[in-house]
Amino acid sequence: MDDVEAPIFYDDEGDFIGHGYLQDTDYEYEYEENAEKETLLELYQYCLGPTVYDTASYITPLFISMILFRLCARSQYITHQTFHVLSVLIGVYNIYHYVMECLYILLVLSIFSYVALRVPNKYCKNLGIFLPPLFIIVYCEFSMPPIVWHKIRSVVMTMAMKTISVAVDKINSNDLPDIYSYMGYTFCGVTCVFGPWISFKDYISIRHMNHQDKWWMLYAAQCMFLSFLFLTMSNCWTQWIVMDSSWKWLLAYRDALSFRTSHYFISYVASTVLLIGGFPYTLATLVKPLKVEFPRSLVQVVICWNVPMHFWLKTYIFRPSIRYLGKFGAVTMTYLTSALLHGLNFQLAAVLLSLGFYTYVEFQLRSMLANIFDACIASKQCAKTKCTHTCNSQNSWWVFLTNLMFSGLSVFHLAYLGLMFDTSELQETGYSYIHTIDKWSQLGFASHWVIFATYMVYFLIR
Repeated sequence: MDDVEAPIFYDDEGDFIGHGYLQDTDYEYEYEENAEKETLLELYQYCLGPTVYDTASYITPLFISMILFRLCARSQYITHQTFHVLSVLIGVYNIYHYVMECLYILLVLSIFSYVALRVPNKYCKNLGIFLPPLFIIVYCEFSMPPIVWHKIRSVVMTMAMKTISVAVDKINSNDLPDIYSYMGYTFCGVTCVFGPWISFKDYISIRHMNHQDKWWMLYAAQCMFLSFLFLTMSNCWTQWIVMDSSWKWLLAYRDALSFRTSHYFISYVASTVLLIGGFPYTLATLVKPLKVEFPRSLVQVVICWNVPMHFWLKTYIFRPSIRYLGKFGAVTMTYLTSALLHGLNFQLAAVLLSLGFYTYVEFQLRSMLANIFDACIASKQCAKTKCTHTCNSQNSWWVFLTNLMFSGLSVFHLAYLGLMFDTSELQETGYSYIHTIDKWSQLGFASHWVIFATYMVYFLIR
């Protein structure tokens, strides 16, 4: 079971706090059609400078609270129970400061989930453990103004993932956390706002760490630098390099790249927060941009897009489902769960389910071709020292070209699907199904036709 790779993808709108938070200030630069390209000085004055300054001011209180959390976690004079209480207080402060609209929702979710956790397994198991977070998500979807729900759903989703993971682990081990550690975990000041999901075990272990890597400050500075680099790429450079009058597919790639770099920005901010908060560097690898931008396959993209969430979906959804539903059913269940956690949004569901089908077809086709030709052309690259295929990229030029073709196809699909998350006015309220269909129709539903043709090839030769 462990060697079964789950192709999992999810949109970053719900992975961490939304990029839209940082757009309350008017520093995103607008370009008029047919206008001359701005000079670098103008780009700096009207976009780069304000973007960096406003964002740094915005996240500084979070960094200060992380230093306080780190001191509490490392202090030998603070008991474990007191540490969990302080973790809750720091988390509540950060939630109140950044997303106060969801504070009471998170309190209700955490309390209801803990009550469900104390119910004996024979009364509450399997689907029962998903009910509290799903009920809260449905309630928010239908009772909150769209602009508010779109703003807070990433934070609600992160806590939902925490409560579900603890509940599943409880079924497997019957090891129940006490109320102090549970609340400290769900409201952990380090992960409650920007994420990511971390396991309950990782949260508890921070009190038992003797020391952090001595280079942690350098790692944190590196993550902070990369986060601002990707932020400026998302807000400024992509619009400056590719003008609005460009070819429609180039514009699609530009908008998709802008969306992806905004996700990288959030991910590296979260990595910085983890490192400052005292967590080890091994937990701070949340995204792998180079493997997403230059992918071997879509399967590689979905793994590297959000490493912690991929692990969560694979551990708590895919592996338990595959025993009852088979591989295709487990993949479908995984993507449906991801879509539900992100909220009841047609565009998110359409993108996620499309990617579920894309990755399944690609994975199956390339695995079959790799077996037929005894070549290293599967979705997942073999380790250089463990590759048993007769043909590989080092000794066969056609293997290299085949993998390059699939890489280009992955970039094509990412441009098509990422175009959905543009910077239109709908960004603040969530995208409707009309927006989704309109965007795809402008490109002739090309990606879906290509994947349909790919499936027919797989169907005919399997």
